[in-house]
Amino acid sequence: MLSLLQPSVRQRSAALGRQFQLAAPFRHVVIDEFLANDFCRRLIAEFPSFDHKHARNEMGNIGRKAVFQNLPELGPSYAQLDAMLRGREFLSLTGQITGIPELFYDPDYVGGGTHENLSGQELDPHVDFNYHPTKQLHRRLNLILFLNPEWREEWGGVLELHVNPWLPPEEDSVKGIAPIATVA
Repeated sequence: MLSLLQPSVRQRSAALGRQFQLAAPFRHVVIDEFLANDFCRRLIAEFPSFDHKHARNEMGNIGRKAVFQNLPELGPSYAQLDAMLRGREFLSLTGQITGIPELFYDPDYVGGGTHENLSGQELDPHVDFNYHPTKQLHRRLNLILFLNPEWREEWGGVLELHVNPWLPPEEDSVKGIAPIATVA
């Protein structure tokens, strides 16, 4: 299943591991051209249309963010993605890059799945939960795949990594990551 990744990801795993360990404001790694080009294009083509039934916020109101947590139901490419993410090969590669051995996959995609934010939808800086709400396993990593075929800075929507989102801005260090799929 690692054939769904760019071959360079596997070839550069040691260098990516060093980047992960040395990154600021906290350990992370940004991997451009992560997915194989054809596979990435298929995921973009199969991305679900915005569905208001999947756009309920914490208060039960319809919002401007739709989330689908059951990836295999979205189509053949998402079923392939799910199979890769749960596979021992991928978890082992991710463990090599992060230095975290014996990673587990969350079949429920709690807090995960596909997310689509319509224009005007905001997400305040926050700290993600670190314990799975039903399994009580320690959540150590988030894998974020951007599937936007295009993006412009004036649209906003940059992923911001904060040292501490509750610090005053002058004390916080923030790194921005453009939310775009990198397909050659």
